[in-house]
Amino acid sequence: MKTRNVAVATYFAAVLVLAAAFTVHVRAQEGLSGEWQARFESAKDTTPNGKTFYLQMRTSSWTHSHSWGDTHNPGEFWGLDPGLATTDGPAKFELRREAGTLAFEGKFQGGKGSGSFRFTPNAEFVQAMKGLGYSGLSIDQLLAFATQDITTEFVKQLAELGYRNVSADNLMALKIHGASIDFIREMRGLLPSSPSVDELVAMRIHGVSPEFVKEMKALLKKDFSVDEYVAFRIHGVSPEFVRAVQPHVAKAPSADDLVAMRIHGASPEFVQGMETQLGRKLSVDELAAFRIHGVSPEFVQQMHSLVAKDLSADNLVAFRIHDVSPEFVKGMKDLGYNEMSADQLVAMRIHGVDAAYVKEVRAHGYKNPSIDELIDMRIHGFPHRAAL
Repeated sequence: MKTRNVAVATYFAAVLVLAAAFTVHVRAQEGLSGEWQARFESAKDTTPNGKTFYLQMRTSSWTHSHSWGDTHNPGEFWGLDPGLATTDGPAKFELRREAGTLAFEGKFQGGKGSGSFRFTPNAEFVQAMKGLGYSGLSIDQLLAFATQDITTEFVKQLAELGYRNVSADNLMALKIHGASIDFIREMRGLLPSSPSVDELVAMRIHGVSPEFVKEMKALLKKDFSVDEYVAFRIHGVSPEFVRAVQPHVAKAPSADDLVAMRIHGASPEFVQGMETQLGRKLSVDELAAFRIHGVSPEFVQQMHSLVAKDLSADNLVAFRIHDVSPEFVKGMKDLGYNEMSADQLVAMRIHGVDAAYVKEVRAHGYKNPSIDELIDMRIHGFPHRAAL
């Protein structure tokens, strides 16, 4: 009896699973309903009537909800009256795509509209996608494919370019970010190796265009990886930047050099200013160190005037690290110390020899101690505080 009960329970469980699967299949065939909101917006580029159409859709159920939003050309919609941008009234229009048709009903007021929509999948598209390896697409995925106009031809062309078995999510990412077949084909011809889907999306997100790649290759006479091109765009390494700094650095900069210059703020004006002050082209490492430690053209000019004309890059960085400021040098010069080397100035700051200390030593009868004697006194703790 117990065995029979288990068998019956198993049978009914299987029936329930089949019923659930059948329900999902029926829903996918029947379609999906939801709400929409939209508005006409002024177009940044040339479109009919100078308007774009921002459309947001929302679906919900007992278990979850989804929303989509995207900007369209009004001409993509069948039956959408462009006059609704400026006049109020009812609206009934459709977005017809290979994946299915979205039918919208509602009304517009003041250029803004809302209402309900229904999405009906295209059974032929579903079947064709199965043949391309995309079986079991959900109704939400089919709706997303329709809104982004993912076609079987797009999938086939990707496969011809070597991108087979691209996931549904990656198909969406390529479309959302504008990685068209033309873009992919051109980038494959420009890059040293075929970019992955993730790299294609990253290039579109960060604005790595074929024109940008061509210009950077021509300027720098070398190939770069996708990661390097993306880093250029993230940090603002533009062709204009390269043209402005390239003649003023000691050797041809690498991708990492150019990015480092942008990260540390070594602008064309800064690079040219430092070359003028130091009388030579500087390495990227020197320029980055100057920016990190605050060595500016103005600082170099002051220290040349106060200390010496032949200060090295290391001298200047050491000055900033140890706070050898123009004010410090002037203070010592006012006390009669007109000849001080770069090493002496750094040693004085390290050991705490300043104008106040010199005055204190002189008050104890040492009228004209040298710089080296002052440093030695300071190291050995003169004057001894306990004796004062």
